Amino acid sequence: MSITGFKTEEPFQELIVTPGDLTLGSIVFGFFFGFALHVTWTAVQETRRAPRFSAYVFMIWLEIAADIGIAVLGWLYLAKKIPPSVGLFTSLVFFWVCQVQCLMLIIANRLCILYSDERQRRILRFTTAGIVTVISFSTACIWIPAQLQINHTYIWLNHWWDRFEKSVYLLLDLTLNILFIRVVKTRLINYGLTKYDRVMKFNEYIIFVSISMDILLLGVTALHNGFVYCMFHPVVYIVKLQIEMTLSRLIIKVAHSTGISITGRVPTDAISGARTRPNSMQVPVNGTQVLPTQHADNFELPEPRPRDKYFSGMSYLSGASSAGPSA
Repeated sequence: MSITGFKTEEPFQELIVTPGDLTLGSIVFGFFFGFALHVTWTAVQETRRAPRFSAYVFMIWLEIAADIGIAVLGWLYLAKKIPPSVGLFTSLVFFWVCQVQCLMLIIANRLCILYSDERQRRILRFTTAGIVTVISFSTACIWIPAQLQINHTYIWLNHWWDRFEKSVYLLLDLTLNILFIRVVKTRLINYGLTKYDRVMKFNEYIIFVSISMDILLLGVTALHNGFVYCMFHPVVYIVKLQIEMTLSRLIIKVAHSTGISITGRVPTDAISGARTRPNSMQVPVNGTQVLPTQHADNFELPEPRPRDKYFSGMSYLSGASSAGPSA
């Protein structure tokens, strides 16, 4: 019988932590909290900008809370401050599921702002959520028994499943970011919105950083101490969250800096990617400069048609209602 109360093939062996493991884990832990302070301040600014507590804001704070939860529990276990238990491993998996789900949905919703077809947005969201849910559930069913050392099969399977799961998230992240660049080029820049070149180029740069984080996480699975590897999880995801919020702010800056002629107030919706209401006001084109009149985190464009003279009103992720400058 193991110390965790589960029957195992062999006596439960406590985690072996060398001085080098603890030093590396502590360095990663310290870097996380230092960077988390900056990310938290950015999240406060995002929350203040939103007139109400939207799904986007909720996911930001849940992501931060999940990152902190993993970092604290992981370091306490690594430092032998808390014993192994079902509650500890279940809590870590819960925080990890929240961490991955929130970040992937934030990335997917960034892409949804450029789709005017509700069906396309729904497919993108549900596909992303479905992939993450299946992988998360499978990981939980493998990782917890492996940590409890139920048998060698779970331990062996967890060793390879970790690498497979990280590879899937790397490809999913890469796919969503490449789709975003493609849509920006075809739906915005082709309309003559050259100021969106900044968004496109910036996103191309941060794709490298974001994918590098995924590769780093995949690489540290080779560490002999699994909980030192776990300490890298919150670091990677807090950096990726900062990337998403930075890109969101850049979109807003570009939108507000482009001349538009506003003919009326455009209604908003707090739900990310919501369709524009039928009675939304129309925003006429001034030359080639056409941009949304509200919070740029969640606007939508009409399907490309050569003879279009007007763009429909757009709704934004945080539900903000702010008119841009007149042309």
